[in-house]
Amino acid sequence: MLTKAKVTTISGPANLIEGSGRAQIMLPNGTILSIPDALYSSNSRRNLLSFKDIRLNGYHVETKKEENMEYLCITSSDTQKRILEKLCELSSGLYYTTIRTIEAHSIMDQESTGSNAFKLWHDRLGHPGSTMMRRIITNSKGHPLLTKHIMLSSDIFCRACSQGKLVIRPSQLKVDVESPSFLQRIQGDICGPIHPPCGPFRYFMVLVDASTRLTGPDPIFALKTEPTPVRVRHLVNVGHK
Repeated sequence: MLTKAKVTTISGPANLIEGSGRAQIMLPNGTILSIPDALYSSNSRRNLLSFKDIRLNGYHVETKKEENMEYLCITSSDTQKRILEKLCELSSGLYYTTIRTIEAHSIMDQESTGSNAFKLWHDRLGHPGSTMMRRIITNSKGHPLLTKHIMLSSDIFCRACSQGKLVIRPSQLKVDVESPSFLQRIQGDICGPIHPPCGPFRYFMVLVDASTRLTGPDPIFALKTEPTPVRVRHLVNVGHK
């Protein structure tokens, strides 16, 4: 568990760390790294990965040159030393890659880590909510907790609660009864601007038939382009096939 800390930047110390916790990330070739003490900062535009985190996961790191380009290679720990990942070099001397977050629920707010006693009794009592915890603390004795120690449900971090009490509710239909006839109701949306552009096109218009769920994506040059009967005719042709 980490305490409050400051990060030293070019302009001096700054309060950038908002939380800490375990995180798992996946590199482009499928290599999974588990970081026990990851720092969370919503204002950060990039993720920084240290050599220590790579070595703690049982991998080795070495540099390699190919066609006048230097790469940082993450290799396996066996005798073959298979190259698992290749990270390109930047002009600043750092190496970069793309990562994908696997678990995003293991981030804890540092403001809620001050009361260890509250978390201990929260576990002992079977992970009740904030309302039930308030009733138990108020009407029982033999514990060191006070009413001011009770946190709101939004401020409590508990891995067991986040995983065991997860309820996925189905989304409600916006229209109770769908129209049975084809092309009676068409929904449209514009996606873009797309960068880099797809040829000369920077926007896509998507038309969806409400009854058959048929879609008709079409590229358009600019946002001012109006939907033409050609796009609707495309849905008609698809529906007859």
